[in-house]
Amino acid sequence: MPQPKPSRASQTTPSDALRLNGLDALFHGHPDGVCVVDVDGTFVECNSALAALTGYPAEELTGMSFARLLHPDSLAYTLARFEEALAGENRRYVTRVVTPDGLIRSLDVTIIPLRGTDREVAAVLSIARDIGDVERSAAEAAGNEALVRMAARIAGFAGWAVDVTTGRVEWSEELFRLLGMEPGRVPEDAEQLALFEPEDRRAVRTAFQRTATHGVPLDVRATIVDATGRLVHAHLVGEPERNENGDVVRIHGAFHDVTALVRHREEQRAMARLLRSSLDQVHDAIGFVDRSWRFTFANSWALELGGIDEARLRDRTVWEMFPTALGSAFEGIYRDAMDRGIAGSARAFSPKWGCWFEVDAHPTEEGIAIIVRDVTEDQEARRTLEQYTRRVASQAALLDAARDAILVRDLDGVIRYWNRGAEAIYGIPATEAVGRSVRELLYDDPAEFDAATEALMRDGYWVGELRQRRVDGSQLIADCRWQLSRGEDGEVTVFAVNSDITEYRRQEEQRIRTQRLESLGTLAGGIAHDLNNVLTPILMSVQLLRQDEQDARRRELLDTLDAAAQRGAGMIRQVLSFARGSEGRREPVDLVALLREVERFCRETLPPAIELVVDAPGELPAVTGDDTELFQVLVNLIANARDAMPEGGALTVRAAADADGVRLEVRDSGCGMDERTAGRILEPFFTTKETGTGLGLPTSAAIVTAHGGELQLETAPGAGTSVAFVLPGARGEGGGRPFTRAPAAPRGEGRRVLVVDDEAAIGELVRQTLDQNGFVTEVARGAEALELLVAGRRFDAVVTDIMMPGVPGERIARLVAEQQPDAAIVLMSGMLPGPSARASVERDGASFLAKPFTPAALLATLDSALKKQRSLDPDAILRTLVEPALRDAVAVLSDGAPSEAERERLRAALTAAAESSQLALGERASDPRIHRIVGAAASAAMALSFGADLVAPTDVVGRLEEGLRLMAAGSWPPEDQDPAAETLR
Repeated sequence: MPQPKPSRASQTTPSDALRLNGLDALFHGHPDGVCVVDVDGTFVECNSALAALTGYPAEELTGMSFARLLHPDSLAYTLARFEEALAGENRRYVTRVVTPDGLIRSLDVTIIPLRGTDREVAAVLSIARDIGDVERSAAEAAGNEALVRMAARIAGFAGWAVDVTTGRVEWSEELFRLLGMEPGRVPEDAEQLALFEPEDRRAVRTAFQRTATHGVPLDVRATIVDATGRLVHAHLVGEPERNENGDVVRIHGAFHDVTALVRHREEQRAMARLLRSSLDQVHDAIGFVDRSWRFTFANSWALELGGIDEARLRDRTVWEMFPTALGSAFEGIYRDAMDRGIAGSARAFSPKWGCWFEVDAHPTEEGIAIIVRDVTEDQEARRTLEQYTRRVASQAALLDAARDAILVRDLDGVIRYWNRGAEAIYGIPATEAVGRSVRELLYDDPAEFDAATEALMRDGYWVGELRQRRVDGSQLIADCRWQLSRGEDGEVTVFAVNSDITEYRRQEEQRIRTQRLESLGTLAGGIAHDLNNVLTPILMSVQLLRQDEQDARRRELLDTLDAAAQRGAGMIRQVLSFARGSEGRREPVDLVALLREVERFCRETLPPAIELVVDAPGELPAVTGDDTELFQVLVNLIANARDAMPEGGALTVRAAADADGVRLEVRDSGCGMDERTAGRILEPFFTTKETGTGLGLPTSAAIVTAHGGELQLETAPGAGTSVAFVLPGARGEGGGRPFTRAPAAPRGEGRRVLVVDDEAAIGELVRQTLDQNGFVTEVARGAEALELLVAGRRFDAVVTDIMMPGVPGERIARLVAEQQPDAAIVLMSGMLPGPSARASVERDGASFLAKPFTPAALLATLDSALKKQRSLDPDAILRTLVEPALRDAVAVLSDGAPSEAERERLRAALTAAAESSQLALGERASDPRIHRIVGAAASAAMALSFGADLVAPTDVVGRLEEGLRLMAAGSWPPEDQDPAAETLR
């Protein structure tokens, strides 16, 4: 097989020439097998006749080596003829081929070399004829002649001849065509010479004279202007023909149009100059190496680095120019790129040049490309950065112990250090944060960051708050302290300390809101007290008048007035509940019973167009709370759902056990809310209804929060609204208390009641209500009531307002608890009970009655207070009234003989303790145990009245201590063993 020849980018391929010269149809229509074979022996173009001769499709032949078709016996002979054609000789021979089905055919083959501009053979034209088909012999000559012309045309060739003896010149038709002339008369010698450019005419004339005179083959290049004015670059060749005497009688020659090749080469040279100029401007050494490891190109920096000039470039291999590369990391990347086609990079220090080099090796079709750059400054920067990083790392233990986010970044915002506090706050590991832009990493809207950075660059520091982003996309508020810092090398960085104050800001907002609500509560409380004092007599009067009114019209008016007063009272309660929060009782609630009551109430009040569905199981876990407040929440939510469906719809109340307790939900199919409205529904006084107060949902939210839950809202325009909350389950409690309405209070049965209120109308209406129900009532203002109690007037119950000028109700309640512990106490107020009122309720066993109230509420509260007072433990009365006096006396008498005044004080206190406890205990004072305790106090008081000369203090102390031991032990010895018995006798 012939060795492949290098491809020539300057030559036009034969197959392209076929098409460009319009001979494609002739080529493919020829009856013999015709093909164009490249110098490496592969078919470039084949006609259908050749495909028929060989038995292979034309498309399969293209790219196939012709040797593959040859019979083994013909292989060596045929390859030898092909080598001769490559050497420039025309050859005709017989060979044999084998078809795919095994048929052997003998072919008469003519091969014609096709030359390029440098006279080297670029391809071979082959015509093959089956010599068994003699019927085609007549067309052989014409066909071959046409193909020769075609070959010439493909290569841009034309023929000419000169008779030296006669001077007659002959041109082929192709030459006329190449020169833009019509075939016909050949121009005269002078005309022919005039076609050449002036600077080429002498060389052409001289070359022809040498050939005609001395028989030297003609070979000259010149430029011609053809008949159309086109500039043609021509290559003229010719061979002398001699007679028997050896004289030149004729010259045969060829005209080759190499214009396209010349222009292409000029373009290549221009491109090469431009490429070299561009690569010479690059401050990197760039070279291309072929597969024999020799340089085919090197820019000026590479030549300087290798210490060689361009003329000697191809004489040196990579290893000769850079012997130190052998055995180094550079050799590895070179061989990987050359042998394995893998690009690589390596960096090393060059002692010869005293600097660091980084070398990249990239595979190419011809070999490899090598790029060498000086990275000394970059290596030094790396070393400096590593030293800096080590210094920072040495402080990392201290910085990582901080709970704040501490980071160091350069002036471009690239993070260089990221402590563990930053990892914890932002959720981003240091390995992912270092090297990234802090601007892109932490800020959704970098405008605030940019403004802060501008201030930092101006002032050298910046302190403020910014919104930042965690890795999960959630937002945080960071308190930032940024400082410009200059390192030892003069480099300026930013040292930043960021503290997560999100929770602090949330709590601060909550504190502000709480303070605002407290202020609102204080204002609302004062107004509510006055309004409730106004509403109380109205509400009570209406209900008292209704009792005796028989006229239906008047009863209707009274009902209207009563409803208006109740609505006003409800609005005031909502304001107070929202402003001060829910403080109702907390006890197990039976939610099933509560939901039944809610359903009954709603079915009586909802319009028929609304379909109510209560979806709840027969049993639910008990929850801890206030059933009245929970009833209020559900009714509020149902009322809002009703108002959202003016045309009717579906309203569902659903209850279900939850992992944390019980989940309650109220859902409607109404108009729903947009996002802006939904975000404001819990704002006080915000309402979308003309008659709304804007307190229903805020109050409900306050109640739910006080019960340990939180309102959850789902809504969208046109998709209805769902409001749900979860109530925690009751812990360690039994079943819930059924939701029932309070029964009517029993009659007073002559019990004495003191009513204390500075509002005369309220006092009078309370008196009328109590008197009508069997109580004996006395009404007094605060100061008057205090005088009555100090004077020793006794009552079964005291009903007093809390807020009164001069004498607050808590003072009256405390005095009653001290002097008459068996008396019931009811505190009234137009405000929610404050700390002192709650203390009175807890300490003195008082009950609370909120204004305005109805006669039924008054009677129920009073009856409850009386029942609670009657159930007091006798031991509790003794601990309240007797024990303090006993301990005080023991403490004073144990220090020695007291003064007369001190003895008198102790005697009076012990006497009062004995008498008040007997009064408080009533019939229970006759119990033997109680009698002995009270007797200890009475006997000690009597002993102190005898004087120090008759009874020593130590005798009295013994009696007192014995009484205290009896109280502490909780058991009572027989009378004959009781030391106090003798004293009593």
